[in-house]
Amino acid sequence: MNLIDKLLCVDKAKTEKKETKKIKSKKLERLVGENAEITIRELSGERYNSLQAMLYDKNGNRDMEAVYDFNLMCCVYGIVEPDLKNEKLMEHFGASTPKDLAAALFGVESGPIASEIVKLSGLGEDAEEKVKNS
Repeated sequence: MNLIDKLLCVDKAKTEKKETKKIKSKKLERLVGENAEITIRELSGERYNSLQAMLYDKNGNRDMEAVYDFNLMCCVYGIVEPDLKNEKLMEHFGASTPKDLAAALFGVESGPIASEIVKLSGLGEDAEEKVKNS
């Protein structure tokens, strides 16, 4: 059976299902006083590309100051639980946007979380290194 025949046997719904994974958050563990796991989800190619665009200025040069914002936005779109778009949660922590909530809850830990989200999205170790070294 060739690859086309194999693909024709695949349920189309599988292509729309996003991979998820649970990871520990040290910052949330400190906040809640016990083990804390978050659930992350892979990003779509379109979402990842739009986030990548944040890393460059209008002249196409790498904007090193944008890396933190990139990491936070990866968290906003890649974290399923806790829901960073939850109005009550944002209000409780005085966050006006999901990005502000991600900063409050994860801070610099957003970098390693973003790396896990990128890796889960199928972009592999090379992409993870690019994010870390951006």
